[in-house]
Amino acid sequence: MIKEKLFYKNLIAITIPIALQNFISFATSMMDTIMLGRADNTGVALSASSLANQPFFILSLVCFGLSGASSVLSAQYWGKGDKNSIRYIYSIILKTAFLISLLMALTVLIFPRTIMGLYSNNEAIIGAGMSYLRIIGFAYVLFGLSNTMICCIRSIELVKISVVVNISSFCTNVFLNWVLIFGNLGAPALGIQGAAIATLIARIVEFVITFTYIFVIDKRLMFKPKHLFLFKKVFAGDLFKHGTPVFLNEVIWSLGISIQAAILGHINYASGDPVAANSIASMVQQLSTVVIFGIGNAAAVIIGKSIGSGNRERAKVEANTLKYLSYIVGIFACGVILLMKDVVINFYTIPQETKELANQLMIVTAFITIFVSVSGISIVGILRGGGDTRFCLLAEMLALWCVAIPLALTGSLIGLPVPAVLILMKIDEPIKAIASVIRIRSGKWVKTLTRDFNKGDI
Repeated sequence: MIKEKLFYKNLIAITIPIALQNFISFATSMMDTIMLGRADNTGVALSASSLANQPFFILSLVCFGLSGASSVLSAQYWGKGDKNSIRYIYSIILKTAFLISLLMALTVLIFPRTIMGLYSNNEAIIGAGMSYLRIIGFAYVLFGLSNTMICCIRSIELVKISVVVNISSFCTNVFLNWVLIFGNLGAPALGIQGAAIATLIARIVEFVITFTYIFVIDKRLMFKPKHLFLFKKVFAGDLFKHGTPVFLNEVIWSLGISIQAAILGHINYASGDPVAANSIASMVQQLSTVVIFGIGNAAAVIIGKSIGSGNRERAKVEANTLKYLSYIVGIFACGVILLMKDVVINFYTIPQETKELANQLMIVTAFITIFVSVSGISIVGILRGGGDTRFCLLAEMLALWCVAIPLALTGSLIGLPVPAVLILMKIDEPIKAIASVIRIRSGKWVKTLTRDFNKGDI
């Protein structure tokens, strides 16, 4: 265990802005669900927006995967003080983010009914979700570029700008939700379409602030528009080799979560709406885990920087410290969910049966969060920061796709209670937690990924 104060000061200095960013993103989603829940007491708008946001959720995880792929390398190059290599890495990642987000935008704009039909067989929910997708699809490219860049620059300890971006987005989104969902200040009451318009405008604000800061204000990396055209085969090769497992990890995980949402969306034997109940439970879990993933991202930067600077033994001691910290934070997050569940549920004007179901799902979520803390900090932080990306992919893929999803699907088909189905859905978290702890103890996860370039090579 590390005892010097400087380590914990650095951890906190990186964790807090990232946690705030995660919290503000959570608060934005929560305000959407609360406002839509109050605007439509049938629960249709809430369920429709939750399911229609599944492609956007996948995109956000793709962006996180792309930035994670870059961070595996850029954190170690940052430890070496090699800024030029980082510019090449970011340029390649941003071009990739643009292409993927454009493809996803075209998909949801051209095939909204097909997309909604994957998640629900309720015609009212499908219709409302289609109207949401036809608007929010235009935000995909803007979000893909700005969110990827914000997540990338965490690896070079540039984190405060993310707070500014997210506060601006939150204020814009909440104000316009109030205006457009309910029809305040003389505006028409647009319901779920108003929520989509508000989110689109908020994403425009995010994009403008992010790239104004990166191109004009920042003096740390000095990334300019001309650097967007940088490309070198050696960096593309390294990103493919070491970053592809991270990217696939996030895509596979996001697709798995999306399939889990579809499983809940097709459960019609429950007394209460499983989609709306799970949406509320998921919101509370996101709130309780903002610090967890803040620590995870900070851990990746710290571990990667230590390895990049050549201090491998220091990285192992840091990993051991972070591992024990994940146990403490997970237990604390579990308690937060149990304390908050009744207060949060009463915010929503939804049928009593759905409230009761949400309460049961929150109890399950609370105890699963302990394992989320261990697996999240270990995989997203320690193992990725150490360059052990292939192990992370293998653990994620086997636990989620070979265990959790088949069990959850079977449980729903044989009519198990919804809380039992949720337990089966989340059984991958304990499996990943145990596997990652064993891997950290082995010491095999420490890998140096950077290259030594002669002056003029890049």
